[in-house]
Amino acid sequence: MAAAKKVKPVAIGVIVNGSKPGAKDVLYQLVEFSQGHPNLRLLFEKRTGALIRRPGLSAAELAKKSDLLLVAGGDGSLIDVVDSVFPTQVPILGVNIGSLGFLTAVAETEVEKILPYVANGKSQLIPCALNDIVVVRASASRLARIRVEIGDYLVTEYVCDGLIVSTPTGSTAYSLAAGGPILSPDADSIVLTPICPHTLTNRALVVGIDQVIRVRVIPQTGVPTPGVQFDGRPGGNLRAHEWLEIKPAKAKVQLAYLPHSDFYRVLRQKLKWSGASV
Repeated sequence: MAAAKKVKPVAIGVIVNGSKPGAKDVLYQLVEFSQGHPNLRLLFEKRTGALIRRPGLSAAELAKKSDLLLVAGGDGSLIDVVDSVFPTQVPILGVNIGSLGFLTAVAETEVEKILPYVANGKSQLIPCALNDIVVVRASASRLARIRVEIGDYLVTEYVCDGLIVSTPTGSTAYSLAAGGPILSPDADSIVLTPICPHTLTNRALVVGIDQVIRVRVIPQTGVPTPGVQFDGRPGGNLRAHEWLEIKPAKAKVQLAYLPHSDFYRVLRQKLKWSGASV
């Protein structure tokens, strides 16, 4: 009989603003949850660990040893942590304690809901896509409900067959077929194109390349969760309460062209643009 494959524990670095009411409650909640999940390992920042008499590390050391940083506090707490760990690329999940926060993604009352996803390693890293990332409904008979945020702002909740997030290169592919605009290759922009939206006023939206786009599926009873595709390849399903975060890659793909290449001539040929007929 083959031995069971050993699963690497998910290391969660915890930083809590001890001056916030309820800080210790959040810590005890995390500790209690971790005791029932051997695949979850909690590490603490020094001042955070001191609150519950646990050893701790500096924020920079914590970031190096963690798969995810969980920061409980407010927007200021999150900003302080980013300043401390940058340019470490560990994901940071903000939990809001107390007053309203715009940068923190999770409310204190939602901690119990998100912990199972963290423990099971549900944070997904989709490979880079040259053309597009598509969220598409899994049921032929039911439309998907897709919530979109750009930066700190809500855009809308689409009721549609799916959503295409396209680069300029991909604007002449699936996005164009779904009614999206054509972008020139040098445009620093991203296109969000809903597929067959239920509301006719929902149109394609062009945003700056430096924007962080977050997509979440609104759960519906009896409706399968939509799938995610990158450049036409399957990337799993976007489950309820999971966010798909899309942002530009650190490096660009360098595409080679022949001298005197003319993008607009290609458009005229491929789309058979012939000009006005008088």
